[in-house]
Amino acid sequence: MYSKFRKKAPKAAAVMLSTALITGSLGLSLLAVPVQANTSGGYAVSAAAAVPTAKVHSTYRIVAIGDSLTAGYEPGMNLTSVPYGFVERVYEQALFRSRAAYSNYGILGLKLDGLQRWLKATESGQTITADGIQPSLPDPRAEQIASQTSKLQQELKQADLVLISIGGNDFRGLLAQIPSGRSVSDEWLKQELDRYEASLEASIRSILTLQPKAQIVISDQYSPVPDMPVVLAVLGLDNKEGLTDNYQYLLDAAKKLKERLEHLTARIAKEGYQVQGAYSSESFINRENTATYITKGDIHPTQKGYAYMAEAFTKTVWGETLAVAERPENVEISIVVDGKELINPNKPVLKSGRTYVAFRDIADAMKATTQWDNKTSTVTITYGENVVAIKIGESAMTVNGKKVAIDSPAFLHKVGKEQKTYVPLAVLADGLGFQVEYRAPLKTAFINK
Repeated sequence: MYSKFRKKAPKAAAVMLSTALITGSLGLSLLAVPVQANTSGGYAVSAAAAVPTAKVHSTYRIVAIGDSLTAGYEPGMNLTSVPYGFVERVYEQALFRSRAAYSNYGILGLKLDGLQRWLKATESGQTITADGIQPSLPDPRAEQIASQTSKLQQELKQADLVLISIGGNDFRGLLAQIPSGRSVSDEWLKQELDRYEASLEASIRSILTLQPKAQIVISDQYSPVPDMPVVLAVLGLDNKEGLTDNYQYLLDAAKKLKERLEHLTARIAKEGYQVQGAYSSESFINRENTATYITKGDIHPTQKGYAYMAEAFTKTVWGETLAVAERPENVEISIVVDGKELINPNKPVLKSGRTYVAFRDIADAMKATTQWDNKTSTVTITYGENVVAIKIGESAMTVNGKKVAIDSPAFLHKVGKEQKTYVPLAVLADGLGFQVEYRAPLKTAFINK
């Protein structure tokens, strides 16, 4: 289980933080999320099984690899927790734009050298153990994740976008150097920055060997230490002779790392590769108390912090962050079809854990054709080679001439003075060959061809 940091007094938090940062003991444990994520939480749009479809459209594939920030770690997680970090948010942004899938290979406690060894093994097709990646990884999933290195190789070969966060576990050691004086900490920092650039480049090169066309985006590193005298004092960072303004010193260190990342990505980009940085560290400045769990003795981002990181990645990849419109109080779900939100007077209806929509609205949004048989109360919707027929009240539908059982029959729903035919969103979209993904944090169903 994750360690739970319950004490909220600043001094107590500072003591715990000091131990965690200097010794590296963050109390990390099991994340309840599979390596292949796509955690859609699809109770609201659950599709019928074994629905036959014809044409398969291309999928935008995301692979995330790195440390606990990639994994989306937050203190207090347990075996039933589902992370919602920057990776999941970037995946949602991809869904606004096209059919998408993602895999998350974040390992808690991973360092630069560990990532480099892991990706070198992945590049060469070798098997590797968790200890082969990095001795004594604190993540109990490490062996399971290491065993999937061949799968990682295949997914990197198909990747459109690779997301990386790495380095936080390496640069944490700076805090132990600062009390020894600027000459000591400056020299340590320079050596670590040199190692950072060299090791990260090696990792990037391994990915490019597998997929030279992938867009690779790497996060910079934020400083989690706030400008709070009690925290700085407990960490040994309070102002002393020759050691003034250590808060700013840590910010300057983060800035130097950012500059190294900018230099590295620009140099590789000149070779024709899509390698870029995602810069969120400035968003954490003077917001450490709300953007991280620092007051609970943990350096990881809060949901606000992960949102900052996701915004930086999204800006680099697409230029802007998309969002659904604010929902009226009587609307429980938003629906986005091929990047366009479905907004009209015929509101979606949740019934028995399923989402229903007016059939003409969803058909028009999909650019499908419709036919209504008044005698049999059957609606037929055609998209490309796929034909779906749904009869009101029936526990089966016809997909491309084959009967498929469904647990969400169509029904008549009164809208104003009219009776509208409402059909199950997921089974219809799936039958027509669309991807259906429900994202619970956004309360939004994404339908993509």
